[in-house]
Amino acid sequence: MDNQSLYIFVGGLVHIILWLSYKILKNKTIYLIVLFFTILIALLGYLNIHRETLKMPNGNAAAFAFLPLFYMIYYWILRNLFLIIFGNEPLQTGYMQSSWEQGEYRKLHMGDAIFTVLTLLLPFLTTLLF
Repeated sequence: MDNQSLYIFVGGLVHIILWLSYKILKNKTIYLIVLFFTILIALLGYLNIHRETLKMPNGNAAAFAFLPLFYMIYYWILRNLFLIIFGNEPLQTGYMQSSWEQGEYRKLHMGDAIFTVLTLLLPFLTTLLF
């Protein structure tokens, strides 16, 4: 477990997979199961964060293992905030995309765009603080 690329790859890949499959996280049971596994991945990173072989010039490779957990935390916070402010479920937006393509019958708005960008970027930015 001394390979820097492994931590970066696992953390980044799981984060992107969760980001792309955000709709399944609406189910509370699935959310809690995925949260448990992301805690295990973060625990792996935490237990190895002091290894000399994982140190990089600008941080530590083990910190990338926290990406999925940070995503889950930010997703929960932003989704609940979105529900309170807008009263409906957030949708991830894409360039020239409409909500009808996602099976939702409402117009996309700026809240959807903000949700999309923040759930993608905040975990990376938080990891940079380590």
